[in-house]
Amino acid sequence: MAEIYLVTGNESKRIEFSKMMNNEIKVQFVDIDLVEIQANDIVKINEGKAKSAYEILKKKNLESNKKIIVITDDTGLYMDCFNSFPGPYIKWMQKALGCEGIAEVVLKLGNTKCQAVCVYSAYDGENMRSFKGTTQGSITSPKGADGFGWDKIFMPENLDKTFGEITFEEKQKYSPRFKAFYKLKEFLFENLKQNI
Repeated sequence: MAEIYLVTGNESKRIEFSKMMNNEIKVQFVDIDLVEIQANDIVKINEGKAKSAYEILKKKNLESNKKIIVITDDTGLYMDCFNSFPGPYIKWMQKALGCEGIAEVVLKLGNTKCQAVCVYSAYDGENMRSFKGTTQGSITSPKGADGFGWDKIFMPENLDKTFGEITFEEKQKYSPRFKAFYKLKEFLFENLKQNI
């Protein structure tokens, strides 16, 4: 049976992934410092991370003949007021301005519409599969104490609350991360079934 690794140093992502996986598939979490390629294509960025992480993990486990599957994820926030910027560069924008600063600028510009995107990529050394989830929404002033990243300023369409204000169960209905995750989970179940 393959060993599955999710590469993240973000404790909030680990907790959320564990809740979503609900102990159905054993996944090991590893924190690997990866160099991200600079590109506008979030899938290309994430697949590059998956390949790099795979090479690092394979070198660490040279004696093991076990098949490994490495999973990476990335998110982007594509804002209409910035012609789809920052996209995959949202974490850098957030580091520079913070959620409050991003919301302030976007609200001043007036066009708050945006699209949130999450991509999971799974790589086994030969085959790469990527799974994308998207959610339309808008930027608002920070609200709520839950979630992580830009959850406090993202309000999905047809909901009058930010991701920072809703429960884990509510978030499953709207989050691009959950949408991508369920595609990934289906793929993992199928892959593990074939390799038993």
